[in-house]
Amino acid sequence: MKNKLLAIACYSLFLISQSSPAAVVLDTSYWKCTAYDAENRSWVGHSDYQITSINRAFDACKKQSRVPATCKTSKEDCEAIVNGMTTRPMWRCLALDLAAVPWFSNIYENATDAAMAAKSFCQANSALPETCYVYLFTCRNLNVRNF
Repeated sequence: MKNKLLAIACYSLFLISQSSPAAVVLDTSYWKCTAYDAENRSWVGHSDYQITSINRAFDACKKQSRVPATCKTSKEDCEAIVNGMTTRPMWRCLALDLAAVPWFSNIYENATDAAMAAKSFCQANSALPETCYVYLFTCRNLNVRNF
């Protein structure tokens, strides 16, 4: 009896979540910009236009920061969201050593930075650090989409 009630409750929650308007993902395109202050706190602004998004983030920082004179933002702190997905490049590279041990970089916006990070990671952790190498064809943009 207890299992049956639990199953009915779970099924009811599933049905409610499927019919809830909050569960629907909208196909939207907008700009998301971030402002920062000296305390490394961040504020986000959203808008259909990049400049408006920058201004909203900056205004929020100025109004809510404990040190508003240090608020900063720029176009580099913005990303375009198209159909709910970021368009910012996300590069990850692979370095190999002579033992063919793979060493992956963290994710970077620039392929060259990702390649240097992969090589540095390999050199810092490999048993054969002098043999570490990276070919740019081992780098991948993880954010590639087929439009």
